[in-house]
Amino acid sequence: MSKLANNLIHKGYLKTDIIIDAFSEIDRTEFVSDRFRVAAASDIPLSIGHGQVLPEPSVVAFMLELLQPKRMHDTMVVGFGGGWIISMMSYIVGADGGVYSIDTIHDLKAETERNISKYNFIARNNITQLQIVQNCADLPVNKKFDRIIVISPALWSLCAFRDFLAEDGVMVAPIDNIIYYFNNRSVDEDIIEERFDSIKFLPT
Repeated sequence: MSKLANNLIHKGYLKTDIIIDAFSEIDRTEFVSDRFRVAAASDIPLSIGHGQVLPEPSVVAFMLELLQPKRMHDTMVVGFGGGWIISMMSYIVGADGGVYSIDTIHDLKAETERNISKYNFIARNNITQLQIVQNCADLPVNKKFDRIIVISPALWSLCAFRDFLAEDGVMVAPIDNIIYYFNNRSVDEDIIEERFDSIKFLPT
């Protein structure tokens, strides 16, 4: 088990076996520049360039525990984020699942693809699809996802992502720096919504 995963377990953030395994197997140091590699195992946010910041691992763990992705899930990751969370989601959903990720920053795509390619199982099983989008019209028509995680707050207003949730689907997103949970299990077709004011996506 990685030092990072072990620390997050002891802090109470990591609880689910498959998510713990993802944190252990997908090394955060592979997704940051050389000058930040020493700090990658620490529970601190890190810049990945292009005005983008990877949140603290404890925040990512909290979001994934809320999300509860599972094997065979079709998932959406809103924001490339250098590929760390995409790769963990790919590990969790496995060869029979899928991870579709979008962003608006062209320069991030090639960098994210390079980072993801460090894990052969992702390319071998064709798990991920990365797409540059400009608006909601660029997203796949009539596609529904079991899980959606938003890791780029700037993209939240791009589209009504709740419309892309499958029945029983779950979405976790930072809105105004607060973590929100959306659950499409409610009767009367209303999505259950919960906010976690104590968890800030990025330090203020």
